[in-house]
Amino acid sequence: MRYLTEPMPKSWKTAILIAGLVLFVPGIIIAMPYACLVPLTILSSRHDALTIGMTSFALLVLTFGAGGVVVLHALQCLQGKASRPLRLPPAWMMAGIFGLCIFAGIVTRTNETLAAFFFPPILFIAAAMSPLLAMAWFAYPRAEGLTFRRALVAFAGGATVSVLIALALEIVLPLTVLALIGNLSNIVVKSVENLLADLAGRQIARALTTPGFVYAFIQVAVIAPLAEEIAKPLVTLPILGRLSRRDAFLVAAMAGAGFATLENVLYTSFGAYLWSGVLVLRAIGGALHPLGAGLVGLSWRDILNGERDAWRYGFARFGIAVGIHALWNGGTLIVLTLAGAQFFGATPPKLDVLGLSAAGTTLALVIVLGLAALWMGRTVVRGTRLAFEIESEGEAQFVVSDRAVTIWAFVCLVAIVPVGVTALRALLR
Repeated sequence: MRYLTEPMPKSWKTAILIAGLVLFVPGIIIAMPYACLVPLTILSSRHDALTIGMTSFALLVLTFGAGGVVVLHALQCLQGKASRPLRLPPAWMMAGIFGLCIFAGIVTRTNETLAAFFFPPILFIAAAMSPLLAMAWFAYPRAEGLTFRRALVAFAGGATVSVLIALALEIVLPLTVLALIGNLSNIVVKSVENLLADLAGRQIARALTTPGFVYAFIQVAVIAPLAEEIAKPLVTLPILGRLSRRDAFLVAAMAGAGFATLENVLYTSFGAYLWSGVLVLRAIGGALHPLGAGLVGLSWRDILNGERDAWRYGFARFGIAVGIHALWNGGTLIVLTLAGAQFFGATPPKLDVLGLSAAGTTLALVIVLGLAALWMGRTVVRGTRLAFEIESEGEAQFVVSDRAVTIWAFVCLVAIVPVGVTALRALLR
């Protein structure tokens, strides 16, 4: 059968080992003071104990932990040792673990010193549960090609290398865009403001054309989706071309799960006092990053194997991944801004749209998108599995039924409704 993984060249295995050592060696240096000095610092600190604990634990996980995982499995791979298939817990069990972590985190946060020791690992576990739950849902009932080794290395790479690449792209892309359109930006913004003033009123026009909103919208709804969807599956490129289409999707999605885990931790760190609410809200969209990474990884797999129409299907999948991501980020921002919220200020308790609250409208949007991502991921995995016979004959395709396309279009329509209703209401004022 064609679905058995082709052996990876020794040079690639060695390169992965070196990359792991780059992370692991600094991790050893961090681990020594973490075990000795950090506890003493936490116990002697009155106000910064949690910050010290979070920072040191995060550095330890991203260097010693991630690097150690990569080094261990790279050495096993060089020695020719086989890896067993990954068996993720059932989705309901991971949901229960997530709930327990939220409860434990709330309890530990009542004491600053206790939180400094126990809250960081609790937060990391909770942050990983929602993307891993999505992976369990995608791979159900089992995925023999998603081995323990591939999954852990992809997860570690997504949480470290992919995040660094995404950050670099999110710095480079805005500078490139500003360099290209810098001379036209003032004219365009003024024209858009005048158009919106005629359609929706001067207040809405000002809200949507303030420099803060324009910059945030471009960064959140354009730059971030493009950069992150490009970056997430790159760490899996050495192996994608040697996997079946189903396994390529799942391995790349695992890198997306690692990326999502670290992003969840970062978001909760910025909103320290609202960490549980932020984490629960982001858990609703836990499938978005794995789905996007899986779709782009599947495209890279087809391109590397020279499949027919690989570039055409690849751009389509990349567009889906970026589109969902942009809708998640930008849709929420637009809803809150059109509601009359002062940018970077207090959010009003009610939207002037059918009496809906800002929180309720945003929550409806993210729930629909989160469920859509779960459905899409399961559909892709099932579709690639059903296409195994076609793939074995050398005619691999990305096959989705007409009914699946119809349902997907309906889901996208429902997801846009909160934004559409708000914009319509503003138009009719």
